[in-house]
Amino acid sequence: MDIQYENDAEGVDWERVSELFERVGWGKRDAKDIQAAFRSSSYVRCAYDDRTLVGVGRTVDDGKYYALIVDLVVDPHYQGRGIGSNILSYLEHSLVNYVFTTLTSAVGKEGFYLNQGWRRHTTSFIWPRTERQRKDHA
Repeated sequence: MDIQYENDAEGVDWERVSELFERVGWGKRDAKDIQAAFRSSSYVRCAYDDRTLVGVGRTVDDGKYYALIVDLVVDPHYQGRGIGSNILSYLEHSLVNYVFTTLTSAVGKEGFYLNQGWRRHTTSFIWPRTERQRKDHA
């Protein structure tokens, strides 16, 4: 397996990103909405197997103090091969000059972040917008 990485969103197949989100259980997201979100991101990292997108991650921030790693997703068939770790490491290092960097783990993926050296943030809160969020973040 020879995974290639790119640090921008040029040429990304947004339908494929939508498919990846569905494959990991995040539900259906419109490809155009995903594209708009990525274009508003500070840093992007994409992983490809040949020309097939197999993983992606991005960040949002205020330019100085607060940064958030969002949408780190790897095709389930490629998980456990270091792709998520590579994407996360790139994003972490891109945000080194921020005072505070956070992320919200997908339910059941907390162990991945703990193994990468992240710490639980005991004072975080969520304003649930859906019944699923109420259930997942009880």
